[in-house]
Amino acid sequence: MEQQNVNTYLLKECQSVEQVRQTKSDESTDVRSKSVKPKVFKDGDYSDPVYKKLARINGEINRMKKDEIKLKLAELKLDTRGVKDILKKRLKNYYKRKKLANAKVQPGKSTKYNYLAFIDFEATCEENNDSYQHEIIEFPIVLLDVQQNKIVDQFHEYVHPTRNPRLSHFCTMLTGIKQETVDKADPFPVVMDKVTKWMKKYKLGEGNKFAVVTDGPWDMQRFLFPQCQLSGVTFPKWAKRWINLRKIYSNFYECRRCGISGMLENLGMSFKGNPHCGLDDATNIAMIAQHMLEDGCVFQYNEFLIIKLQPVGSEPTTKVENKKPEDTGTDSDEGQEFGGGDISHDSKGPELGTLDAELASSMNVLQLNPPDSSGENVSDLLEYYKLQSS
Repeated sequence: MEQQNVNTYLLKECQSVEQVRQTKSDESTDVRSKSVKPKVFKDGDYSDPVYKKLARINGEINRMKKDEIKLKLAELKLDTRGVKDILKKRLKNYYKRKKLANAKVQPGKSTKYNYLAFIDFEATCEENNDSYQHEIIEFPIVLLDVQQNKIVDQFHEYVHPTRNPRLSHFCTMLTGIKQETVDKADPFPVVMDKVTKWMKKYKLGEGNKFAVVTDGPWDMQRFLFPQCQLSGVTFPKWAKRWINLRKIYSNFYECRRCGISGMLENLGMSFKGNPHCGLDDATNIAMIAQHMLEDGCVFQYNEFLIIKLQPVGSEPTTKVENKKPEDTGTDSDEGQEFGGGDISHDSKGPELGTLDAELASSMNVLQLNPPDSSGENVSDLLEYYKLQSS
């Protein structure tokens, strides 16, 4: 009886807003034959009555038991996998979409990228060596068409390391990458050229907006940036900002931050392939994002890299910030959302570390914000290399 009452209430609520609006339209003396344009409410503007209805529906869903939510999702032919919090989010988003559409109200935010590029590097490593300098040995990219919510292509290359060409036993056991594989692979600059050509095939950054998505902050800061420094390759502008999937996942589903395996488990899914295989990791990250897009998540940048230059002869340092800079007017890379401009890594700008002493000295006085409390620090990176599920 309780389930029947809940279903009856939700069904009535789905119809109520349109009925109210139709009544108001009939009572109005200003009857117009032309179609009414959908309203677009800015973030924080919830004055339309539809939002009050949604709040009531959300309250009812919050009081439902997990089995009741799964039953309702099944009736609506929606995915019934996942923990209760995710199931609640999925059902709420269904009614949100339906009621906003019926009320001719458009949500203020949407994912503005044409593509999402999922990257998960594998790098040389040694066990219990905090000062080890990593080199990328696997470079995968999984490309997701946002509008279709479909994986459309992938880029995959192994990379020949130069600083430590011999893989440690620990590295081989962790990644599954064999010595002969990297021995015959191209060096990093050649692989980066291949990446640029592959991106141009989809006009990424040259007409199609895209964003890089990673599992944590380490891929760009601790792997790609040092690798570009080592190989004498300009750090690509598309790698200066990215979407940290762990953060957007925990914020969207209002759950504890976790790694790939935990996110999949919460969604009722299992890992496909081999953990710490770069391509498999990137593919599973993309699969998580597909479910998030289906559940109504809006993807947007949540981390960017600050490069702190040092005097000539010293290595630059980096810092990951959680929010986009407020003032982006002086940086042509910001604001483009990689919808245009050069995506290549060999831009005409100066190489890091080769600026004259005066410029380097002036840049060195920039102050960095205190570390965030996200818990994504060196200890997390070390855990990554201890064969533990991240």
